[in-house]
Amino acid sequence: MTTGSRDITATTLAAAQASSINPVIFVKLEFDGGNVNVHSELGDITFNSDTYNGVGKLGAVGAADEVSDLSLTSIVLTLSGIPNDLVSILFNQQYQGRTATIFLGYLNLTTRVLVDTPTIIFKGIIDTADFAQGDKFSINLSIGSRFAAWDKPITRRYNNADQQSRYPADKGLQYIEQTTNKTIIWGSAQ
Repeated sequence: MTTGSRDITATTLAAAQASSINPVIFVKLEFDGGNVNVHSELGDITFNSDTYNGVGKLGAVGAADEVSDLSLTSIVLTLSGIPNDLVSILFNQQYQGRTATIFLGYLNLTTRVLVDTPTIIFKGIIDTADFAQGDKFSINLSIGSRFAAWDKPITRRYNNADQQSRYPADKGLQYIEQTTNKTIIWGSAQ
């Protein structure tokens, strides 16, 4: 059963309205070399077939503006206390354009188990990452809404190199570069 337009289940809503609550933030960053899945508590928590590593204090989640049109919104996610193996994924993988999802869930205070599947509170595309080394290592990720791609032009070259990067066996644009310097006189028997 869901309530309202946010697909929040009745169980999650009851946990959110309880007199003592234990909210948990989950972050999923999707990379080719493996996902970075962390949460704001300690220990491992699994849901939707993904295991999230507890890092204790996760960092900070910036405010997300809610808009009624299809305009670009973004948030800043600060991650700290991330295990070294997960940090190496962030350092060594292409992060721009990768999907980032932030969930909110609640733990039962007695059993320390999720009361229900966490709810997505923001999903978007990673734009920039700023790495900071001070007393603690932290990463500031700027995450744009999924509508961010609408602001960027699609750059296609329509030449053989571009075609081969997308479809390696296709020879449809094999001779296109030669046509740019070719003089054609229409209506002549040449």
